[in-house]
Order: sequence, then structure tokens, then C-alpha cells
Amino acid sequence: MIAAIAGVCVFLFLTVAVLVRLRGRRAVPGTIGRALRWTGVATTVGVAVALLPVSSADSGSATAYLLGVPLAAAAVVAVSDLTGRAVAFVTTVVALAMAAWGLVLGLGPVSYFVLPALVFGIAALTSVRPRGLTTPSA
Repeated sequence: MIAAIAGVCVFLFLTVAVLVRLRGRRAVPGTIGRALRWTGVATTVGVAVALLPVSSADSGSATAYLLGVPLAAAAVVAVSDLTGRAVAFVTTVVALAMAAWGLVLGLGPVSYFVLPALVFGIAALTSVRPRGLTTPSA
């Protein structure tokens, strides 16, 4: 199952990269981070959908918060990306929260949410701008 989810992550990333390339926006700063953020959102939804039958059979009504917390975190990243406010900060916090959620609940199937957390972590790293390369405003 982990190989299938990893394959879906790679497929989604390549799909987003191709769409960005076809739109001619490859020169826009932050395009890679944006593609990774949306790949992380899509991966989170994909993992939640894949784990829904297993989690509901195993955890019953607790499935709502086991899968709901990562989905809500991914929704926060999507809203932040669409509005353009505090994108790097929100992506970093969500990556850490989702990784912690997957590791704390590592005995169950929720540990698969570590994969989208890694994608969000890489997206957060691409959003960091070195201070020495920015020009001060006059």
C-alpha cells in the first residue's frame, strides 16, 4: 500500500509540473512550491480516501478525527495558497503537525499521512527566500 501511495504522489507531482509548464508560468517565483503544496493537498485527500474503509472498520466513529485532522490541515494550506497570505508559515506548521499526527498514531494506518507531510515540508523549504539575495526597498 505504501508503494501505491508513493507512486500516486510521484504521479500527482509530475501532473502538476506538466500543467504548470504548459501554462508557461515556469519563470514565476514560487511555482515549484505551489505545485508541491497542491500535490500535498491531493496526496492527503488520496490517502484519506484510500484509508477510509480500513480506518472505519478498525476505528469506527473515531475515523472522523483520525482522517479529519489531516484533511483540515490540507484545507488550511489550500486556503492559504489561494489567498496568498502566510503561505510559507502555514505550510511549515501543517507539515510539522501532519508529521506529528502520523508519527503519534504510527501504530495504525494513519501513519501514511507522513508522506504528504514530507511533500508539505519540501514545499515549505522551497518557499524560503535567502535574506542575502533580496534587495532592500529604497
